[in-house]
Amino acid sequence: MTQAAASVPARPALMPYALASAALCGLGLVAASQASEFRAALFGAGAATVSAAIAFAALAYGIRRGTNGVLAGFVAGFLARMVAVALGLILSGARGAAAVAYAAAFFLLYALTQAVEVACVWGSSRRRRAGA
Repeated sequence: MTQAAASVPARPALMPYALASAALCGLGLVAASQASEFRAALFGAGAATVSAAIAFAALAYGIRRGTNGVLAGFVAGFLARMVAVALGLILSGARGAAAVAYAAAFFLLYALTQAVEVACVWGSSRRRRAGA
C-alpha cells in the first residue's frame, strides 16, 4: 500500500444498502396501496419513505466521520422520522382504523429501513476493522 493510498480514508460501499432501502420503500408503497385503508396507509408509507431517504443520507454523511458521525446520523434520522410521522398523520387526516393503518405502514417501513441502516453501519465498521 502506498503512502497516498494509506492516507485516504476508506469509503464504505453504500450503494447496496441504499438500493435495499429504496426497494423496501417501493415494496412498502405497493403494499400500502393494497390496504383496506389505502389512503392513510399510502400517507404512512410515503412519510416513512421520505424520512428514510433523509435518514440514510444523514447516516451516509456521518459514517465517513467515525463514531460521532454515525451517532449524529442516527439522531438526525430519528428526528426526521419523528417529524414525518406527526406531519404525515396530520396531513392524512386519518382517524380510527385509518390512523392504525397509517401507523402500521409507517412503523413497519421504519423498522425495515432502520435495519438496513444498522446493517450499513455494521458492514462499514467490519470493513474498517479489516483494513479494507
